[in-house]
This record gives sequence, structure tokens and C-alpha cells, in this order.
Amino acid sequence: MERMRTLERVVETRIDMLEFEKADEIHEDCACCRSLDCDIIFALLFTLVIACLLVLIMVFWLKGVLAYEDVYTRLSRDRAGAVDNCDVEYVDIYSELERAEPVDLLSATLSGRYCGTVSPHIRISLHDVLVLVFHSRAGDPSSRDFRFRGRYSFIDEKEFIPGEPIPGQRCGYVIEPSRYSAQKKIGHIQSATYPGAYPRNFHCAYHLRGRRGERIRLYLQDFDLCFGGEHCPYDTVMIFDGPTTASPIIKKYCGLQLREEVFSVSSELLIHFNTSAASKGDPRGFLIDYEISSRFVDVTQLLGGEKGVSHVRGSECDVRVESHKESRHAIHSPRYPDKYPSNTTCTYILDGLQGEQNLEKAILTFDTLAVISDAQESNPLIPQTSSGGNEEVQCPHAWVGLALSDTNIRATMSNPDESNFDHTLCERFAKDSAALGPYESEGARMVVQFGTGAHTPTDGIRPLGFKAHVHFKTDFGVPGEPMGDSNECKFRFTQPKGFFNSPRYPTNYPLDTKCTFLIVGEKGDVVLIYFEHFSLYDGDLEDKCKDWIEIYDVFRLSNGSEKLSAPAKYCSGTHPGPRRSAPGAHEMRIVFSSDSYGSNNGFKALYEIRKRESLTSMASMNADDPASCGQLKIEANAENPAGFIRSPGFGVKYPQDVHCEWNITARPGNHLLLYLVDMQVEGSMADANTPSCAKAVIRVATATQKYEFCGTVATIISPIITSNNSVQITFLTAPDKVNGLTGFNLSWTEVRPAEEETCQGDDVYLCTYSRLCISSKLRCNGAYNCRMATEPDETDENHCELDEGSADRTLLLAIVVSGVIFTFIASFFCYLFKSKLAKKKKGNAIPPAARLRQRHPAGKAPRTLKTERSVDSGMGGSAASRFAHHDATGLHPPLLTPFEMNNTGGTTRGGENSEAFHTFYG
Repeated sequence: MERMRTLERVVETRIDMLEFEKADEIHEDCACCRSLDCDIIFALLFTLVIACLLVLIMVFWLKGVLAYEDVYTRLSRDRAGAVDNCDVEYVDIYSELERAEPVDLLSATLSGRYCGTVSPHIRISLHDVLVLVFHSRAGDPSSRDFRFRGRYSFIDEKEFIPGEPIPGQRCGYVIEPSRYSAQKKIGHIQSATYPGAYPRNFHCAYHLRGRRGERIRLYLQDFDLCFGGEHCPYDTVMIFDGPTTASPIIKKYCGLQLREEVFSVSSELLIHFNTSAASKGDPRGFLIDYEISSRFVDVTQLLGGEKGVSHVRGSECDVRVESHKESRHAIHSPRYPDKYPSNTTCTYILDGLQGEQNLEKAILTFDTLAVISDAQESNPLIPQTSSGGNEEVQCPHAWVGLALSDTNIRATMSNPDESNFDHTLCERFAKDSAALGPYESEGARMVVQFGTGAHTPTDGIRPLGFKAHVHFKTDFGVPGEPMGDSNECKFRFTQPKGFFNSPRYPTNYPLDTKCTFLIVGEKGDVVLIYFEHFSLYDGDLEDKCKDWIEIYDVFRLSNGSEKLSAPAKYCSGTHPGPRRSAPGAHEMRIVFSSDSYGSNNGFKALYEIRKRESLTSMASMNADDPASCGQLKIEANAENPAGFIRSPGFGVKYPQDVHCEWNITARPGNHLLLYLVDMQVEGSMADANTPSCAKAVIRVATATQKYEFCGTVATIISPIITSNNSVQITFLTAPDKVNGLTGFNLSWTEVRPAEEETCQGDDVYLCTYSRLCISSKLRCNGAYNCRMATEPDETDENHCELDEGSADRTLLLAIVVSGVIFTFIASFFCYLFKSKLAKKKKGNAIPPAARLRQRHPAGKAPRTLKTERSVDSGMGGSAASRFAHHDATGLHPPLLTPFEMNNTGGTTRGGENSEAFHTFYG
């Protein structure tokens, strides 16, 4: 009622405000305005703005085109040609003419044509004549500002004749110091027109000769030839280690080369320079310094006639030592045991076998090491060593660097002057020093660098330098302790944690290989194994187990001998699950074997050696259910002839690093029947014989058979009946990276195969199909205790009258509660419907006259309020329109009739209840 009176006051106040306004300020919206929508108006305005912008862009663009339409014609008229299109004006250069007499230039070799604004490169004549020809067909030259200007000079041709010309050759020279002077032992060779562009279709030969015992050094000071690819198809410089082209090729060069040294082995060297017509641009050729001397390292003395030791052609003293299967070799510094030469860098590359069937690593041991530096002069008893590239060692004048890792090997091979070493050695070491080695490479290669500076101090003791022997050993890529011969794949692991893998993992393992991995703990320890990766060769059905691994538990007897358990064998298509050693065994042996055909990545496994006591704590995971995990023995009896084995917290995710073990024993003369009720364990099984249980595994061990389960399909595992009265069940999960499923529920039952005459009495029941004799207590217990793989017997649960009293009471209670809730909801809706209907009938009872609304003229002048007149709540069309335009919400409040006003106690304005009009709402 109070709400209705308030609404009445709001309406009256609004009407008074509207009537006091001026009539000419109140206007109705036209029909057109009411039909328009704000969204439509916005869309029209936006389209208009975009159209205006497009028009402006078109206007400015047309204006620019009209203003600069003559740019292109002027450019095309003023250009005098480009480098590749010299048609109007150009300069031809003939630099290969042999005489100055007038010649037919049309038949002469054109050295180059130039136009445009790019000036030609330096040009030097091949002989004593150079001709320039200027061509122009551009019309009147007075209107143009094009010109060219150059400088020329006459130079002595001796700079281009490095030796005695070879008769009959256009360009061929012999450089032999004995025919000139000792100064000719050092000089330079340059291309025919260096530094100008060299001629095309040109050939030149340079033959350098030294005396017996001398070697030749070339230094590429400047080298710029046309480059067409790594195979150098166009212009080349070929260097031969000997006097003829039949001699061994040192190297073939083209393109740009930066400051490279080349050494001959013999006392003669031949250089051939060849160009073609296909080269582009103006490459300048080459400038090569040469030195003929006996100061360079004697390669023959350095090699020492060792088999498998060879000189790296083109270097001064680089040596390659190549294995020929488990071979041994010796290397030494230049001139050993005498003083080594100065300003010398020798690199020894030790390469073991590396291929599909072979992988070796290099082992280096120094016999003597006396590489002297300044520190030796002040204190001859302090050797200098480092174990890593980040530790600086003061070896400024002589050093031996060892690069064992791939990164440092690549750095040393790419730039010997800025090498990084795993070990740096200098000074004189005692024969029993640990710094003499052995040093073992990480891969199949090791690099040893011996270097000296300009100053080479000595300590006055011989020998100087170093001598070492190299042993190449088969590298199986297994981190354990090797056992047996170097070529025998047998390793032992004694650390608390570690890993082992197939040979050469992760690359393919070799064929015809057998490896043994022995993990050894102490008494009271248990060994845990988890296979992180397992991928053996997958052949056809007949070859599934040509490559395999076998896992044994090793029992140490009191007499010192060993006893092996029955092996667990795994082939392709499977993945071994987590495993631990059997009780009483603190060692495990893993044997891997591959045949002569087919290979794969192999395997990697983690191992851990723990105390067995640390695993018994798993029993505390679920103390309320002693069969959940860790109870070592469960004995069947007359009171408990059956039961369930469940994973820890069955129904929720099992954790990582779970080690559960159950040993179930039946009464004598009985057997045990096992079947999986539910299984949600990580892994998969294509069938019962191919488990891939990398993360978690269920194992069942009977007296004659072992089983492994995992996956989410329990029906793939047939019920198991033991051959005796005991069984062991284990559940293991990986130590990490376990996603965790809900686990498993396994039923066990004490059974006895029998016939009807041997299974009689009130305490036993004979299964109809499987012919198993079970306890009568298991009849109608809700579990299938008669199941077998051959006979899916469920007769122990047929025709059972179970006590359903508790279930019925639960169902009755649920029905009563549901009925009460439904009755309450129905009653509530009936009450609402009845109230609505009563209000509707009450509204229809108002007389028609009371529903009439008083109409006020739209333009009526403000009237004086009269307190004695009753309030008319009717509202005419004009008033309603004005109210709609002035109301902030735009909503029409419900209008009260005079009848409703009287029923709600409405009063006149200005009367005794006039204080009710002090509050109004906008």
C-alpha cells in the first residue's frame, strides 16, 4: 500500500512539472524522426567521410602526376648507358695487344667496355700497348655534361717476370734460386696484370725449384678470382706438390682467399693459373709471396716411418694418425730429441675408426714432455698445466695443447692461431707426473697442437719437445668401468646412481655385438632399474627376438660362487618396466645381444642402489588396508579363503617410486586363482606377451611362469592358476615422470581342482564349469571365484538371494525425501497461481466509469492547485508524451484509477497529508 501511494505522488509531481512548462517548448517528434535509428545515421555519416577522403586523395594524386609528367622523358633522354647496356656512349679498352702498329680492332681481343657512371677498375697492359676507344651516338654533345678522365703511367715489366721465361709458352716461368742469387729464395709472384683486371681465356705457369732438402712456402697475400662455386668452374689457381701436373694436388683455389699458407713436401712446386671467358667483373688476380728454405720441418723425420701416420699435404708439419683397428702409434715434436724450431705450429690429428660398425676413441700418453717457457728459466722445477680452456697458463714461447671435446676440436681445426684447448701443457715434467696422461678423447677424434714462438728458451737438458704414444680403443659409449680387454663390451657399475646404455647410444648399436652390464651393490642393498628408452631392431615376425636383452638377479653364495635367477627377456615391440632385484640378491646382470642384420637406437636405463630397509616404508601408505602395499605375506585359511590385492590408494592416482610386494600362500594341496577385476596402469599391451610398461608394471611370479601387466584393458589378461600353493605379486612405478592412473584391483582365491566326489560337504562348493573346489563362504559373495581362462565360470554368483534390506531402506528413504521436496515445490507454485488469479479478479471488478481518464489540453495554461479537489490519476495522450520526453528512464509508471486512489487512502494536495509530496523521483 505504501508503495502505491509513493507511486501516486511521483505521477502527480511529474504532471505538475509538465503543466507548468511553456506550451511552445513542448513538441511531438515527427514520424520521420521516430523512424530513424542512431546506428543508421552513424553508418551514413561514416560512409560520407570515407568518400570525402577518397576524393581528396584522388585530387592530390592527379595534381602530382600533372605537375611532374615530364620526369621520365628527361631521364631516358639524358642517360648515356649502363654497364650492361652500353649502346649510346662507351669506352672500349684493348690491353692485350702485342704491338703498337695499327691493327684491326674488330678482330682484336676486347678487354672491357665501360659506360654510365661506374669507372673501370685499374687496367694494366699485358705487353707494352694499351688502346682506348671512345664511341658516341648521342647527337649534339654541346648540350650535355658527360665526360671521362683517367691517368696512365709506364711501369717496368720486371715486376711481372718472377723468373726465367719458359720457351714456347705465352706465360710461363721457372723460379730457381741457383740460377740467380740467394735473394731469389724469397720473392713474390703476381698475376700477369696485377692489380689490374687479369685477361680472359688466359693460362700461366710458375715452376719453383729448390735444392735437395729444401721446402717451398707460399703465402697468399692477396687473392681475388672469379668465383662460380666451391668446385671452381671458371678461373682457378692450381698448386701441385711437384714439378708436373701429374704430381699430387695440394689445393685448388678460386674466389677470395684470406692470407693462407701452403707448404710443399718436396723441393719443387708448380702453380697453374687458368681463366675463362665466362668470368664477370674485373677481379684483380693474385699476389703470392714465396720462400724456399731448409728451415722448415723435415716431414720425413717427423713421421718416422710409422704405419698409419701421414703428413697433411699443404701444411708445414700437420700430422694425421689414423687407426687400423685397435692400433698403437707414436708421435713426437719436430727434431725430437733436439731443440724444436721457432715460429712453428704443428697439429696432430688423431682419428679413431668411426662408422656403422666401428667406433673408437683415442688415448694419448706422454713418454716425455719438455716444452720450455720463460718460467722454466727462473725456476726449472715448476711445470705449467691447465685443465680447461678458461684457465690461463703462462706458456708464451712454447706449448702443447690438447683438444678433446668436439667444440674445442672444431675451433682448433678452423683457426690454429686462436685455438681453445681442454688441457694446455708446458715446461719439463717428471716421468711419474700425472700431467703426462693418459688423456682420453670424448669422441673418435683428438687434436694435439704443438706451437713455438720467435724466442725458444731451453734449460740445457735433453731431450727437448715431447714424445707420446697413441692407443686407439673401441668406444662402446658406455659410462661404466670397463672389464676385460679393450674390445670387450663388459662394464661394471658401483656408484649409488647412474645409467647404462646400449653401445653407441643414441646412434644405432653395431651388429654382432654382445655386452654385459653388471650393477653391484653391497649386502643388504637392493638394485632398482628403470628403462628410459628402449628400441631394438623390429624385423618380421620370425626376427622379433634376434636382438634382445636379458636381466638376471645375481645371488652370491657363501663359497664365493654366484647363482643366477631365471632371466627376464625383452625383444622388439616391448618395453621393460621398472625392476628391482629379488630378496637376497644385491647384484643384477643385464646382457644385450645383437645379430648380424638390422640395428636400431637401442636403450638407455637408469639404475639406483638403495638399502632394502628404505623400501619397507611403503607399507605405511595405507595402514587401514594391510593388503594395499608392502605386506610381505598373506596366508589363506578357512576364514579368509579369498581376497583382493590393490595398488596404493586404489581409485585415485598412484604416486611415483612405488615398490609393493605381496606373497600369497594357500593351504597345502591347494592352488591360487588370480584374475584382474580392474586395471588402470600406464603402458599398453598388444597382447599378453608384449607388454610395454615403461612407467609402471604389475608382475606375477609363480613357480613355473612370470607375467607382466599394464594398460587399461583388464580383459586382455586371462585368469591365472598357480602350479603350487604360492605366488608373488609386485607393483613398481618409475622414480620420476609418472602421470599416475587409478591403479589396479586383483582378486585371489584359494582353489583346488577336483571332481564332484572329492568336493563334497557344507564347507565347499564345486564350480560347475571350471571344476574348481572353493570354500562355500565364497558362494554369492559378489566376486567371481570360479573363473578360469578356459572356462569363464560365474556359477558361484548365479541364483543368489542377496539381503537387500539395507538397499530397500535406502531406496525408501530416497523416495520419501524426493516426495516431500516435490510436494513443497508444487504447493508453492499453487499458492503463487492462486494469488495471481485473485488479483486479476479484483481488477476486473472496477466500474467502467472509474477507468475513464481525464484529458488535459496540450496547451493549457498553468492552473492553481486546489486542495479540495481529488487527484485524478488519469493521463491524456499529450501528457503521456510530455512525460515520456522528460522522464529520465523513459518508462511510464502504472497509472492509478480514482477507485484505487480511494482504496489506498489517497488525499488531496494541500490538505492535511500534503507533507507526503515533499519527496519525488526523477
